[in-house]
Order: sequence, then structure tokens, then C-alpha cells
Amino acid sequence: MRLAFGTCLAFLAAASATRPEITLVAYLGGAGTDDCDGITLDRSGDIYLACHSDSPDFPHLPAKAAPQPRDMDAVVLKIQARTGRIVWATRTGGSKWDAAGDLEVGNDGSVYVLGQTESADFPTTADAVQRQFGGPRRDVFVLRLDAAGKIVYSTFLGGTKNDEPTSMAVAEDGTVYVGGVTMSSDFPGTRVGQFGPGGPPDGFVARMRPGDPKSLQTVLIGGTGREQVTGVALDKSGNLFVAGFTTSSDFPIKNGRQPRFGGGGDAFLAKLRISDWKLLFSTYLGGSKMDAAYGLSLDSSGNPIVSGVTESGDFPSTQSAFQQRLRGSVDAFVTKLSADGSRLLWSTYYGGSKANSDRFLGGSLAVDGTGRVWFTGMTNSPDLPVRNPSQAAYGGGDFDGFLAALSSDGAKLCYGSYFGGNGHDTLEGLAVGDGRIYASGITSSTDLQQKRSQIQRGYGGGPYDAIIIGLDAAVDRSCH
Repeated sequence: MRLAFGTCLAFLAAASATRPEITLVAYLGGAGTDDCDGITLDRSGDIYLACHSDSPDFPHLPAKAAPQPRDMDAVVLKIQARTGRIVWATRTGGSKWDAAGDLEVGNDGSVYVLGQTESADFPTTADAVQRQFGGPRRDVFVLRLDAAGKIVYSTFLGGTKNDEPTSMAVAEDGTVYVGGVTMSSDFPGTRVGQFGPGGPPDGFVARMRPGDPKSLQTVLIGGTGREQVTGVALDKSGNLFVAGFTTSSDFPIKNGRQPRFGGGGDAFLAKLRISDWKLLFSTYLGGSKMDAAYGLSLDSSGNPIVSGVTESGDFPSTQSAFQQRLRGSVDAFVTKLSADGSRLLWSTYYGGSKANSDRFLGGSLAVDGTGRVWFTGMTNSPDLPVRNPSQAAYGGGDFDGFLAALSSDGAKLCYGSYFGGNGHDTLEGLAVGDGRIYASGITSSTDLQQKRSQIQRGYGGGPYDAIIIGLDAAVDRSCH
């Protein structure tokens, strides 16, 4: 173990009663490039990661030959939260580039995994909804693993042009909803909805039941510009919220809070009724420059909360917001709308005076049991707003990751902290449960101080390692 988070480390010495305690800091990786975009928890609080790696010596997996160019595998693993040890790790892929990016754990302990592949020989199962690679370069894949980490279902998802996944949601009965972007006019499945005039690339939503090869249904959404679905979330009433971004002035808007295109590119939010795939509402969300949504979650009342990044000084913000104005060339934003899309409940910027994103690499968002809104991202601002930080100052590399939490009304910053060292760091995935917060991402910093990790002694040695951060986030009664 070496220096902690940066050369002049910035952990505050005196802990307050409400300051989250760091419970886990762990490198994960070998001699190659390793990245874990997706993270989730099961009912016991154990941690699951969706990753991609070209390391021949990835922890807890059999050694493999040194990779060829564009030879990266998808990796899924389970870590026991109590001990910080890897319980199991599963690697899958074909002869080219394969990456797992998102995952959820079902009620029966099954692990559902979403990813992307360039491998025509990616292994599928006999009950797949699509057994053949669509091509020409990229398809989506969906996996289901049993509780022991064995792959029991695997399918391609894609047409004859390129298709990319971004997000997933799993219903209580194991039905899987996938969001992403497609260039394919022949995207597979029964077409149950086409919203907007379309024109590739369009956003897509797909629904399937792993084990039922005839279950695939798809919806396309988009105007004549570019669209990408980046987030999907199920409510308790049989509706699916969909977030993303668009460059189309003719994006399909219905009952929209913002009916007109702001300019450059806007975030969007839509709500679909699953029973008949009716579009209940859709709205732009943006100002006169580039805006994009990446994170999506629902509060306990079913109101959607969207996070992303913006270049717009006129992005819609509310008077009570924690940060009402754009500070850097790119800031994060967090916006909460009513469940019917008619009202902007609150909206805030979050950022320092420099670029608070590497262009449009967005983070994730989640709501905890007390209503706090947690979100992740990256920044190179030395003056990022912090509160009760685990790391109060910038780590010294080209970008640091950040983890922040807002009060349920968006008016207060409950927690804000840098996470980074002497290299490039970003936090991408986010999971909350029972007072614990976990974030995953990627780092090239060699000076991070691990805590309670039983995975490896230090940095793995390649260009990048995955990084996992855990917090025990006590209830902050001054920040609701």
C-alpha cells in the first residue's frame, strides 16, 4: 500500500457524525486494461460487477494467453461485501472485443448482464432470441448467470448494422428491458412501437424473457437526427421511463414540459406504458448548447430523476437549486420531474470552474432509502463543491472521479468528494442499499490507498485498473 488518493492527500482528519465512512477501496485488474462500468447489489448487500478486460492474469480467473489486438473479454464477478473477497468470477467472449457494461440481480439470485460484442463467435445458448451475429461490427448481448456465476442464457441482439447497449432494467418476473442505440433498419424482434420519423441512429428499447426465444419485442424512438437511449427504469405501475439524448428538432414530443428543441443536442425523457406500448409523455430537456442525459432513477413516489452533462448556460434550473448557474465548460446536472412529465420539480447544475466531464462521458444516478440522490462522474476542476468529503482536494491527474449526493429537494449538497490520484480516474457505476453506497470505474492512478480489499496487493500494472469504492452513508438529518 502506497500513498492515499493523490500526492498531498486530502482526507479530513476530524470525522463528523454525518460524514460517510469509507468501507472499501479496491483495485481490480492485471497486466492489461480493466474497466468495470456496471455495479449492483443483491439482497445480502454483496457486490456484483460488469467489466471488460484484456488482462491475461485477471484476479480469480485462470491465466490465459496474451491478448491479440481488439481481444477483450467480458467479465462478471461477485465480491463479498463483508470481507472484500471475490466469491466468483466468470469470463466470456469470442475472438474479438467483448465487454459487459450493466447488470442486475433478480429475486431468485440470477444475475442479468448487458454487454456489447464484436465477436461473431460469441457463445450463445440454444434458447437465445438471436443466435447469429448481426454485424457488421457490433451487436448487443444479454446474459443470465445462476447464483454460482454459471452462464445459463446468452443471446445476441442486433441487426445488420451496428447496435450498442447502454442500460437495462429487470422486472420482478425476470423480464429484461434493454436500452441503447441502433443503426439497423432491421433491428430484430416484433416491432411494437415506432415513435418519431426515425432515421438511424435511433434509440431502441427491447423486451425479452430469457429462455423464451420468441419473446423479443422492440420499440424505436427518434427523429431525423441522432438519438441514443441511455437509461431505462421501471415503476410499480407497469410503466417504463426512458432517458437519453437527441440532436433531432423533430423528436417525438407528447405532453412535453419542454416542447421545443433547445439547440445543439438535448437530453430527453419519455414514459411508455408497457401493456400496450403507448407513449404517455416525452419531453426535451436542455438549453442552447449540448446536453445529454446518462443516469435515470425513480424516487419512492415514482417521480423520475435524470442526471447528465451540459454545456448550456441556459439549461433549465430552479430557484431553490443547490447550484443555479453553469460554472465550467461542462457541468453535471440533476433534474427531477413529476411522474406525468408535466412539472419540473427541481433542477440543478453541479460542477467546478473547469470541464466536469471528458466531453460526454456521463455517470450514474441512484436514490437511497432516505431520498438522497447520489450520482457519479468525473472532473478536472480544483474547486468542485465538496461536503463531508472523503477526499477534499483534487488528486493531481488529468481527471478525478467524483461521488456526490443531493437532498431530496435538490437544494442541499449532502456529500461531495473527489476520488482520484496521480493518473486518470472516473467513477461510472453506482449502487445503493441499506445505507451502503458503492461506485465503480476506471483508474490509471498508482497511488490510491486500498481499504479492506482482499483482491490484490496494489495496482495491477497495466494501462488501467478497475476501481471500486464503498461508503457507509449514515443518515444525515441536516440534509433531507
